[in-house]
Amino acid sequence: MRKSAIIASSALFVISCSQSDKSTDNTEDAAEIGSSLADKSELDISDLLPEVLAVAQEARPDINFTEAEKELRNGVTYYDVGGIDESGAEIELDIMQDGDGWRVVEIQRDISFDETPDIVRAVLLERVPGVSPDRIIESDQTDGVIIYEFFTRSEAGNETKYEVKLENGEAEFLEEEWSH
Repeated sequence: MRKSAIIASSALFVISCSQSDKSTDNTEDAAEIGSSLADKSELDISDLLPEVLAVAQEARPDINFTEAEKELRNGVTYYDVGGIDESGAEIELDIMQDGDGWRVVEIQRDISFDETPDIVRAVLLERVPGVSPDRIIESDQTDGVIIYEFFTRSEAGNETKYEVKLENGEAEFLEEEWSH
């Protein structure tokens, strides 16, 4: 069991690595923040495995899926399948290989700091006073847990990621990266 500081029941994780400097907020450039922390390869949506696309469409029939990426994490194959929902929001589904099949493990969207629940912001700011995230991803784990991923980028281009877990109205700062 991982040790974590519990503050209103929430969790956080920190990673650092280098990437070139880009201006960011929750606009198009914000999507690039965090990309240095993962090893993904882009796919044309037409090259996506039909069974993976079927799982995505079953989970979110309201989305027109137009983008896909493939990633290998801890020996497990994931596909990130993205598109636009009926409200115009960009949504990404993380789909993990599970035995011989596939399952949605996360439904993600970018949000602003103001859209982040108060309890989550409070836990983050208590652990990282004065932090000003350049990008925030709200990641619904499809089981009642939501992970908030906060990305920052220094002037030198170094990225840091913090995670806060929200479950049953309680927030917890994660000391280790959330995994499925």
